[in-house]
Amino acid sequence: MNAAQPVQRHRTAMVRHSLSQPMSLMVQHGVIHPGVSVFDYGCGQGDDLRALATAGISAAGWDPHFCPEQSRHAADVVNLGFVLNVIEDDTERREALVTAWSLATRALAISTMIVGQVPTEGLKPYRDGYLTSRGTFQKYFSVPELRTLISDALGRAPVSAAPGIFFVFRASEDEEEFLLRRRIGRRSSTLAYRAPRPRREAQLQPAASERVAEALAHLAELTQLRGRTPVVEEVPADVLEQLASERVSLSRALDLMMDGPLSQAAFDTAAAAMREDLLVHYALARINRSSTADRPSPAMVRDVRAHFGSQREVMAAAMDYLMALADEQKVGGAMLEAAASGVAARDQKGRLLLDARASEALPGVLRVYLGCATYLAGEPDPDGLIRIDSQQRSVTYLPLDDRKAAFPSSSSATVVDLKRQTVRAHDTRRMLIARSQVLGKATRAQREAEATLRRGRELGEAVLMIRTD
Repeated sequence: MNAAQPVQRHRTAMVRHSLSQPMSLMVQHGVIHPGVSVFDYGCGQGDDLRALATAGISAAGWDPHFCPEQSRHAADVVNLGFVLNVIEDDTERREALVTAWSLATRALAISTMIVGQVPTEGLKPYRDGYLTSRGTFQKYFSVPELRTLISDALGRAPVSAAPGIFFVFRASEDEEEFLLRRRIGRRSSTLAYRAPRPRREAQLQPAASERVAEALAHLAELTQLRGRTPVVEEVPADVLEQLASERVSLSRALDLMMDGPLSQAAFDTAAAAMREDLLVHYALARINRSSTADRPSPAMVRDVRAHFGSQREVMAAAMDYLMALADEQKVGGAMLEAAASGVAARDQKGRLLLDARASEALPGVLRVYLGCATYLAGEPDPDGLIRIDSQQRSVTYLPLDDRKAAFPSSSSATVVDLKRQTVRAHDTRRMLIARSQVLGKATRAQREAEATLRRGRELGEAVLMIRTD
């Protein structure tokens, strides 16, 4: 190790064959989508950039070691992924954060390693972090410490996306749209990330519904997402172009959609789901005293009008919804309902444990519980478990060491105390999980469909049966 330069920062760059966690979260929640430019500040070997480019995303990056010749320029979305934690100088760390924010015209994603994620035994203390045997530096932030650093440096409150991952938005409307999409619990479609299918030559002119089948599928997806038919401003340009090329108006396409890809029953279910999603969203905004809640995006304004009539009506309904949180009988009933339906299991202390992937299938009052935890700590590991303790008013994230093991264990935990509004991570917790009682193995697509069915149809998704030490 060079004495003049004890830290070899470039050695922390990882080789990935899929998107990093912060990039993946931004894609899933619609922050990154076709038409949005992305700049990766500290891109390492550029694996994220290549993955985004295959999906048609305009992406560029800069790294002081791997591509220092690239210019640092503005983009809609900037990613500062696991950069701050490898910088050993606090002043330089803050400068990197401020510079990355100056390049973001719409949103900035910041991610770091956090306390409790990995053991630090055997590491050499250095400044405010540790030196590893490979000559790299690691600073492990607590979640409140990272939130404070971002707020102080940028002068804007960040939104927690996952433990150690925060998003900062320039416009309140974008922040509100992100929060709503996350609370809905649905991920962005992957249709735009697939190569278009070649059109087959036909001897006879096919029916209009066949000629614009792909456009109808997009419209059905938009309708199910918001629980209402979209207006022209919400329809992607390529869909409108396809309709125009086939001389099919949007109103006619919506009629064809209701006669084909989307049934009336599916539409009614989506509308009921969106109504509850809006209640959860505004209830959480009231609890967390969101400063952007009174500045919804245009799409959200249309959602409220379609499902409630006015902002006043949805706020009044959300207040009634909040009252359920203080009603132990209602919370207890929701936990019993979740356990009885197979969405979750109760341990010997009456706490509720569930697969993180099944969280959107919970009753609304419990989704508000998890929403409060998500506000403070971000989203849990989707391959882990969540524990809800209504008596202690706490939510615990439990990442699994090996999800496929017969008795998976968790060697770390993130505890979100809703009463004290604190987040605590530690690596001393151990849990045993009996997988012998697995009720089914649904695919992700099946699981997402069943999460929608939860708000008006019967659930069929199976989850892990758990017992704690």
